[in-house]
Amino acid sequence: MEIQDLEKFLVIAATENLQRSADRLDMTPGGLSKVLRRLESALNTHLFDRVGKQIRINDAGRRLQGRAAEITAIARQTQAEIAGSSHFPECRVAAPAVLQLIWAASIQTLLTDTHPEACLSLTSAYESLALKMLVRGEVDLALITGAVLGQVPDRISTRKLGTERMCVTAGATHPLVAGYKSTAEVSVEALQCYSFVAPRISPFCGEERGLTSDGWGEGLPLRKVQAVVNDYGALTSLVKNGKFLAFLPETLAEDIGGIRVKVTGIPPQAEEELFIAWRGNDESWLEGLVMAL
Repeated sequence: MEIQDLEKFLVIAATENLQRSADRLDMTPGGLSKVLRRLESALNTHLFDRVGKQIRINDAGRRLQGRAAEITAIARQTQAEIAGSSHFPECRVAAPAVLQLIWAASIQTLLTDTHPEACLSLTSAYESLALKMLVRGEVDLALITGAVLGQVPDRISTRKLGTERMCVTAGATHPLVAGYKSTAEVSVEALQCYSFVAPRISPFCGEERGLTSDGWGEGLPLRKVQAVVNDYGALTSLVKNGKFLAFLPETLAEDIGGIRVKVTGIPPQAEEELFIAWRGNDESWLEGLVMAL
């Protein structure tokens, strides 16, 4: 079996569709069919069940999927260590978009400092999917919250990055925070005079939970939501221009130059424990990168 064939197999296993796999790999479906036949011949077993024109991965394919992810990860690591930094592979990260906004710059800075020729590749995926992509060998790292730790298989390592507190955030030009530089303290009554932007879909798990999806839960005052935006890039731009308030992770609020709004007389605000997950190996370049974060 060739490493390149196993890499292509992982894409086919993830999509269960030769045309989509071919598009992703810039190949023809016929070329991928040959790769699949070559692997099945070498293993003397079918890896997918054919259902009409569709393919579905079977038990043998799932077993190979786990092994192939391990083998290709070792191959990439070995190439990086033996061939030197000029052939250093890309660092593939899957994470919810809101966690990318918080952590992408830190990962890129550390990667550049330690491996100047490395390439950072980011994929937006809600945390359960990000974890599945890691298990399937499609990415090297996944950023998740503590809510999905129970889904992490034994062969995957995790490390806590910290705890992210949520906060009401205003743009620097918002009238509610006029005269404040970093933190403002306001009453509930004052807060309720201004409009919020909020998502309908949880930024971490991707579930549709209505206008409390950002963590604005029970015990917090009613708010006036006048913009509904699921994309956090667009959402934060509406906050920065001073038109809307939002309930954001404190790190993200700081990154966009926002002013944190402390609301008097309300319960402590929600927190999220953040973790990074990877295929553990004490000698891998990923291990060093993760431990330095």
